Amino acid sequence: MSNLQDRFGNFTVSNVLGLMLVVGGTLLVIDNLNILPFELAGIFWPLALLVASAAYMTRCTRPTGRVWAGAGILSGFLLILGHFHVLHVNDDVIWSIALIAAGVHMLMSRTSLGDIGRRFNSEKMRFGVTIGSSRTSRGNAEGLLEFALFSAVKRRIETPSFEGGELNSVFGGIEIDLRRAGITNASRTAVIEANAAFGGVEIRIPEEWRLSIQGTAIFGAYEDKTIPPRPEPGVEIPTLIIRGGTAFGAVVVKN
Repeated sequence: MSNLQDRFGNFTVSNVLGLMLVVGGTLLVIDNLNILPFELAGIFWPLALLVASAAYMTRCTRPTGRVWAGAGILSGFLLILGHFHVLHVNDDVIWSIALIAAGVHMLMSRTSLGDIGRRFNSEKMRFGVTIGSSRTSRGNAEGLLEFALFSAVKRRIETPSFEGGELNSVFGGIEIDLRRAGITNASRTAVIEANAAFGGVEIRIPEEWRLSIQGTAIFGAYEDKTIPPRPEPGVEIPTLIIRGGTAFGAVVVKN
């Protein structure tokens, strides 16, 4: 887990989620009070797309990834202008910009259209971002770093030396299966930070793991549905710590 933090610094996606919730709540309060002569609530979704894409832009080092991040930023910006009637823009602009981004991706990477999704969501990227699609994969990566935006992510981890990681879902879903993974570090402990905003995260763990839930929920759930292990006397069992927060979403852990 420390290696993951060293790679990306102190900036985390949970900071972005918190900022989005603060901004969204502020817009709703102003809109309900009728302080301004125009509606503000409608720009929350475009703003969420813009902020999430900007967050990805700050982390992504691949040129093709920056193309998709730029497409998200542009889409959110144009939708906001359309909301205020500065430009005549509707939601269809997202698909038009996505088509352009796909073409640029093909030109930059010299790949076929069918390979774009696979490369964009490749297991080679330690920071996985899935936007508006679904992805299912399995692997032996020691750490997790997944961000699902308007999408679904399913992963099965089978490494014997799982280190933990970070899971963030915004208007999407993440399913992680750790039932064939192991924790073998000196402390026999791994930490996962799981955050969900208007989405869900489901984690399945082995029956022999001890679970420690340290999450908070706002109009949502942070739930432990596991059966506690009953180890033999003197047997040290691994511990998984899951922390983070949910807002209008849920984080659920099962065996």
